Amino acid sequence: MSEYMFGLHSGHLTAKADRIARKHGAVHINYTEPNGRRRGWFAGPNLGAPFDGEMGNAVWRDIERAGGLNALRYKRDQEEEPQDTEHSQP
Repeated sequence: MSEYMFGLHSGHLTAKADRIARKHGAVHINYTEPNGRRRGWFAGPNLGAPFDGEMGNAVWRDIERAGGLNALRYKRDQEEEPQDTEHSQP
């Protein structure tokens, strides 16, 4: 089965983002590129529409309730004005 990936973001997020993702059947991945750039994304089983969008929206709603991406970033990764919310509505 393939994965549905969503919510690409800069910086690494804390364990709270992991818990939010798991609550909705997804996972959160923190990744460091070879050039040192820190980023991450969310992924879950690709079940097709409308299930993928519902999962992504549920995760995103809880991220927003928790204060948004910047509130969940490790302090070293926090930005004054985050520009990377690549979550798209289905």
